[in-house]
Amino acid sequence: MDYIRKTLAEPSFTQNGLKGYKFNLLSKELGLYFIDCFKGHDKYNINKESTHIYHILEGSGQFCINNNKIDVNKDDVIEIPPNSEFVFAGNMKLMLIMSPDFKPENSIDTRNNDL
Repeated sequence: MDYIRKTLAEPSFTQNGLKGYKFNLLSKELGLYFIDCFKGHDKYNINKESTHIYHILEGSGQFCINNNKIDVNKDDVIEIPPNSEFVFAGNMKLMLIMSPDFKPENSIDTRNNDL
């Protein structure tokens, strides 16, 4: 059995301000992503099902969660429960754990990022 997961050479998804790389886990209940954020999300998002846990590996930025602006720095961990509107911006490298993993039908973009 292969126990090591490598970061993909090409992004799994991109936005104007970030590139995301998905790790292909055996578990389909969790999603694990590396995000290279050089500007931020394009839009605020609400996920109806998944908890998002972000770990700031490098850099700093700002999250806005349910209209609460939060400054974040290296080593911070941010937990966003389902049904929360959120967005982030900054120059950061992040690790994201989603539980359960991302499903497009559970994700709603709401408005442009104003951070």
